[in-house]
Amino acid sequence: MMEKEFNPVIKAVQSLRKLSVDIRLSNLEIKDSNDEATKQISEAGKLIVASNDSIVINLWINEKAKLLENTSILLGILQSLEDKFKNKDCSNLLEIWQTHDHYREIVINTLEELQKIGNVIFIKENLQKWEDIWQIISANVGRILSIAETYKLKLAMMEALKPEEIDMLTNDILKHIPWNYSDDEAYKYEKEYLEAYNELKESQSKKKSLWDKVLDVLAGGVEETPAHRVQMRRWMEGAPA
Repeated sequence: MMEKEFNPVIKAVQSLRKLSVDIRLSNLEIKDSNDEATKQISEAGKLIVASNDSIVINLWINEKAKLLENTSILLGILQSLEDKFKNKDCSNLLEIWQTHDHYREIVINTLEELQKIGNVIFIKENLQKWEDIWQIISANVGRILSIAETYKLKLAMMEALKPEEIDMLTNDILKHIPWNYSDDEAYKYEKEYLEAYNELKESQSKKKSLWDKVLDVLAGGVEETPAHRVQMRRWMEGAPA
């Protein structure tokens, strides 16, 4: 995906929309995405085996085993976070998230190593097949990682807000945030997202202390530079209609 110009309000609206997604739906999406990614990795493996290069095949087998082992651990961590959401349990969240980041990095790096194998040895038709397979893998892995970032936001909200405050926020999100656009389409429909954000902000005007807490969580949770975080706070407080 091409790098898009930073727009903190769009990021905020996307995060808020995902915040209200039912954990059961997130779990189902993780499972479906993981199943599809695993299926496509198997397809990639068939191309590797067809190369009849024993060194390349052994390298693929070793890296794939590493991927499957660490992916299983990462998915287990996400499951443990889901259990905490259900039980409204905020204990040991920092430690769990640090462990998540560790295994996430391993999974991403291993996927990159697997992709490089085919990028080096294939040409013409097989290279195109390889690239098509990895495009699907990347899309599905991206969905899982996006859900994981949503979990991070949920954790921050759990720590900053009372359960009843989260319930009020979720209800307002469901009323105002558009659901019919994917993340990729969010930038295409920027006007609608900005309108939705301002409607939500206006609905929260009578709960200023709650809205201030939400702004702090959103600004602090963005993986951007400090300057971007300041910009995000300013945009969210005074986003144009």
